Amino acid sequence: MTDKHDHLDDFELDALFASARKADPEPSPDFMARLFGDIDMVSAEVPPADAVRGGLFASIWDAVGGWIGASGLAAATAAGVWVGVVSPSSLDNVTNAFFGDSVSVSLFASEDVLGVDG
Repeated sequence: MTDKHDHLDDFELDALFASARKADPEPSPDFMARLFGDIDMVSAEVPPADAVRGGLFASIWDAVGGWIGASGLAAATAAGVWVGVVSPSSLDNVTNAFFGDSVSVSLFASEDVLGVDG
């Protein structure tokens, strides 16, 4: 497919860009009036920064990520509790492979639970 537009050579492009650089575009007064009118309208709707400020819980809530972050933390907590309570045998095998067999140490004699017998 051929391009039917006339192509500008480098000299014509340079002249075009030079004329664009010389022109100092200034917006029309009507545009500026409409722009400042929109700015005034929008700034009236935005509450001041002091009115938006929340307490400690609000800043923690924002740091967590709101409902999305809190739901992720709740799911991770539930999974951690589940793995901690159920403790599947495969997890015990992995733990034993890394840390060795578990050893229990009795601090007190079995009949002296409170340690009062001398």
